[in-house]
Amino acid sequence: MSDGATAPAEARQWPAAAHDQDLASAYELIYTVAAGKDYQREAYEITDLIRQRNPAADSLLDVACGTGLHLSHFRHSFAHVEGLELAEPMRRAAVDRLEGITVHAGDMRDFRLTRTFSAVTCLFSSIGYARSVEELNRTVECLAAHLEPGGVLLLEPWFTPSQWISGPVDIGTAADGRRHLTRMCVSRRTGTTSTLTMHYLLGETGTGIRHWSEEHTLTLFTDEQYRDAIRQAGLRDAEWLPGVRDRRPRISAVKRRRAWSSARPPGPASRT
Repeated sequence: MSDGATAPAEARQWPAAAHDQDLASAYELIYTVAAGKDYQREAYEITDLIRQRNPAADSLLDVACGTGLHLSHFRHSFAHVEGLELAEPMRRAAVDRLEGITVHAGDMRDFRLTRTFSAVTCLFSSIGYARSVEELNRTVECLAAHLEPGGVLLLEPWFTPSQWISGPVDIGTAADGRRHLTRMCVSRRTGTTSTLTMHYLLGETGTGIRHWSEEHTLTLFTDEQYRDAIRQAGLRDAEWLPGVRDRRPRISAVKRRRAWSSARPPGPASRT
């Protein structure tokens, strides 16, 4: 995997159910402790990017929200926030963390909620779990469908084919006083598909040591494929912005506001 990068937020293929709780807690240990990921700073940066493009933004949907670590900070910047997560162990952890916040069970490629939002985010390269260009287009269209006119979509993409560099085994270790975790990850590429195989050792006082493995498959989409998906979804003003890692930028786009009806003059009754 390039630049010692680690796997993104949302697992698509989960191992045996017996390890579900281990996976959710291991995920947080790896990223908050071993990788030092600053969810609070990232949430504030993303909020600023959204407000620069939509100053009145007051609601946000975080798609593929994982265990809700970004949402725990977004909730202080927006009047209304919700999440959506496919992996049930992660969603349960988010629900436990975010009292009073709705975290929907759903797949980013095909979900339908009952409202729209000022902003929709899909962070930590979760968009890479789309398995084809068709799925990418469908996912971005689904995200855009949950935006208000003038709303902002913010994506953190996975690597492009030209960015991918096969590297050594990536190792992460973390401890919180009670648990000690080691994760080893090896990645490979076949065409535009990258596969990450991860092995975990979790030692916990009074419980012993447990081992499990998981596999993640992510697609290496090109910038042009992201651009086409954004355009087909009816979004405009696509921008590639600096991200947490220089080689993985953030992408923002804005939903077009509906035109005035040609059948009647503008006014309160005709505004949409």
